[in-house]
Amino acid sequence: MQIAGMVSMAHSPSWNLQPQDGPPRPYIEAVFRTRDIVARVKPDLLVVFGPDHVRNFFFDLMPTFCIGVEQVTAFGDYDSPGGDLPNSPEIAHFIADHVMRDGFDPALSYNMGVDHGISQPVAALVPDLSVPVVPIVVNAAGPPLPTLARCHAFGRSVGAAIRAFPGAGRALIVGSGGMSHWPPAVSPDSPEVSAETRDYLINGRPRVHAFNAEREASSRLRRAEARTGPINEAWDHWFLECLRNDRIEDIIALDNADLLEAAGPGGQELRAWLAALGAWDGPITNIDYCPVPTWITGMGCISAFETETA
Repeated sequence: MQIAGMVSMAHSPSWNLQPQDGPPRPYIEAVFRTRDIVARVKPDLLVVFGPDHVRNFFFDLMPTFCIGVEQVTAFGDYDSPGGDLPNSPEIAHFIADHVMRDGFDPALSYNMGVDHGISQPVAALVPDLSVPVVPIVVNAAGPPLPTLARCHAFGRSVGAAIRAFPGAGRALIVGSGGMSHWPPAVSPDSPEVSAETRDYLINGRPRVHAFNAEREASSRLRRAEARTGPINEAWDHWFLECLRNDRIEDIIALDNADLLEAAGPGGQELRAWLAALGAWDGPITNIDYCPVPTWITGMGCISAFETETA
């Protein structure tokens, strides 16, 4: 199977891709341009690396990497798609077998739930949700956090597996997360987490819908009051310049504490970008960025394609 391209993008609880003026506009335009290229490329498969926001994965048993190998169900939070997504079990199992032979030990889910961390970019790039998805959740919440180097190496193994798959077709690699932002911590080891929240992080599976309703109500109130969130714009630009100048080693040399200090708890999600970059294993040709304080996130979008005129 051919890897036809790679797209990595930020997501946000305030995500709204309707044409609009103001700070989101450059990011929205970049997403629309990328969507047009994806429509011309016509991928047969999306392999999506992304996080979960404690809606499907909990610290009763938290994997470092988890591959969805059969049913995929979207949670539908923050107006993202809900319900079953098309999937590709044959390719998903092939990827899982390949990366395990490479020395990685991902968890496997035969009934994976995904939230906006994966479904937002899928809907942005393929609005009719017609392309099968192999979701790969990369833990970005709390221990066991994979190192950035491990994420990149894991992604390279996934990319090699896709290229080795004997069937025809074109795969699009997608990374979802970041960039810098400071949402509430969701690690049970964080001193900022209350006892009540910590209990939810570990034992909250039966309470997930009530938790989500509270989060969404809080997000709506924040937007109605035009509240903003901090963004480390200088660090985001440093990260993107490293990619522009093929200095991935500078990024993967960061340890978890460095990333947390520079980019916040939300910046931990950039592990998904590094996995996607490893799978792509080539240069980046398009880089767009826009800090959007009302979306509480530095919104970046990077991409590269084997051909942009397919």
